[in-house]
Amino acid sequence: MFKHQVISKTRNKLGLSQSDLSRLTGIRVDMLSRLENGKQINPTLRTMELLAHALQISVAELIDESTITP
Repeated sequence: MFKHQVISKTRNKLGLSQSDLSRLTGIRVDMLSRLENGKQINPTLRTMELLAHALQISVAELIDESTITP
């Protein structure tokens, strides 16, 4: 499962607005809003890579490993 709360927490820590993050990632602001609010719960790997790079975190930090089934 995608840990949506990490996006806004990290974005705010870095002093970025959603518009700033949109410019850095190429992801539309409305999509970022849906991701941050948990309304879009399964983003593509590419989206997670773009977010992780812009937020200076690893992709693994965006994934709740407790929900992964073997």
